Amino acid sequence: MSSKILVVDDEACILKMMELVLANAGYSVETADNPREALGIYGNGANYDLVITDYKMPEMTGIELEAEILRRDPSAKVLIVSGYGGIETALEAINKGATDFLRKPFTPDALRNAVRSALERDRKLSPVTTVCREFSRQSVNGTSFELKEKEFDEQFGDLTCKFEVSTPGSMKTLTVVMPAYIQELIRAYIDSEDVPCGGRFFEAICEETVANELKTSGGVPRTSKIVIDNLTKDIQKWIDSMVSVAVAQ
Repeated sequence: MSSKILVVDDEACILKMMELVLANAGYSVETADNPREALGIYGNGANYDLVITDYKMPEMTGIELEAEILRRDPSAKVLIVSGYGGIETALEAINKGATDFLRKPFTPDALRNAVRSALERDRKLSPVTTVCREFSRQSVNGTSFELKEKEFDEQFGDLTCKFEVSTPGSMKTLTVVMPAYIQELIRAYIDSEDVPCGGRFFEAICEETVANELKTSGGVPRTSKIVIDNLTKDIQKWIDSMVSVAVAQ
């Protein structure tokens, strides 16, 4: 018997795309274009193996919908999709009970893989690495950026990440350097030699640094290179959120 999935999204074209992709993959799919309709369809959850919901919708966010679904059925599996925010959004979703998180825009293959992973995963063992997956492309203030290259200096221990930053009509390279001493400060801050997700943890902080730069600059980077030279409040907040998810697991 095929798994039954409820898909919720207020964008009609995206909702239809997800329905077609999943139906063609052999799943039984029902759709709703708003959270309240979704809750009416969902009932006590007995008939559904997975709920896929958009993050940002009128009346109720995907996080709020997730909370109500989990109140009705604590064992429910929820996959949240979003074109807003970065890893902090994923952290919020996972920390509040989501099984997985998928960034928009996504390919049909990415959707199928995320659904397969969510259905196969034991909710109680949902790993913190869910929020440390590669975010293929993020968007801030209309500017998209993607990690294109990373290099770890074996001699000095510095991490260098190069991002491709695309604005309408232009493309730039933004380099973020995390010196070895900052990595040690982070380990001291969390009081552990082991960080969640290993090296991906530090790369994710570099991604958040780019996102914060684009938010501050209105979408256009003000420089071609950023050196992370201290643990800012934003970085500390991000680390606290990540570690809280790891401890909860």
